[in-house]
Formats: sequence, C-alpha cells, structure tokens
Amino acid sequence: MSNEERHIDEKDDLISLADRLRYLIGNRSTRAAAKAWQLSYSTLNNYMTRGTEPSLSVAAKIAELEGVSIEWLAWGYREDASVQTEEKPAIYHVNRPEQARNEPLQMAWMMVFNSLDNVEQEALLRLIHKEGIKGILRESDQRHSLAQAISQLDEVQRNDFYTQALALATALKSEK
Repeated sequence: MSNEERHIDEKDDLISLADRLRYLIGNRSTRAAAKAWQLSYSTLNNYMTRGTEPSLSVAAKIAELEGVSIEWLAWGYREDASVQTEEKPAIYHVNRPEQARNEPLQMAWMMVFNSLDNVEQEALLRLIHKEGIKGILRESDQRHSLAQAISQLDEVQRNDFYTQALALATALKSEK
C-alpha cells in the first residue's frame, strides 16, 4: 500500500501542504527527510513552518521519491479524483477553429514582422490600418500587372515607357 493510499484510508485531516509533508516525513527527522529529498533543511523547514511552497520540479521530485502523486502532495487528493476546472479560451482563439492550420502562416508573419526595426514595424501597421489589407493586396496586384505588362514590351517600347515615366516623375517632383 502506497503512502498516498494509507493517507486516504487512515487519515482525512491532512489539509495543508505542511501536513502532507509531515505525514511523508513520518518517523524521520526533518533533516533526514531533507537529505533524502535533496533539499536543504532550511528549505524544507520553510515549507512546513512559513507557508512557502516548493517549485513544481521540487514537488515532483518529492512525490516520486515518496511514491505519491504530485496532485496528492499539492492538493491532498489522488490523481483519479476528478478535477473540475473552468477553462475559458484565450481571446485570440475564440471563433478561430482554423488555428492549427494557420499556425505556420502566423509563425511566418511573426518572423517577418520581428525582422523589421521599430520604424518599419510602425510604418507597416500604419499602412495596414490606413489602406486595409485589401487595398494593399489590390495595389500589389496592380504593380504585378504593370510589371508583367512592361516585361511583355519589346526593348524599344520598354525604353520609351521608361523615358516617359522618368519625364513624368521629374515633372511631378519639380511641382512640389
């Protein structure tokens, strides 16, 4: 019979973590238990007298060494006891069942965004806010269409186009 089962069968008054630690220490001294659990005496004493609580890794080590579940050590009940939690989904998950499918896209977006300096990040956010993503994509499509049309021109037509575009840009610049 494990320590945990004996506790449940014999005693029901081990309410606090300190009580459960004292129960696990049993007939040993606090120093002997601290040594067995690879803790300093003062640390174990603080758990029992000052209300401090062990880290998850320390609690897991004690539970494993003493043959009890971490749930019993932490809260006083066995693993098979049903634990009811009221979990609310994170705001950004609400109505987003495609979350797992989009994870690589989100990761790629964050990698690109994080590669920008602060000024570029702010400019990108302003652009998205001002133009909207549809406007940005439409402009991108227009640029792509223009680039495609230019690439289909022969060399003479392309040179004429660039000459006219440069003249127009120069005229617009001088108007400012």
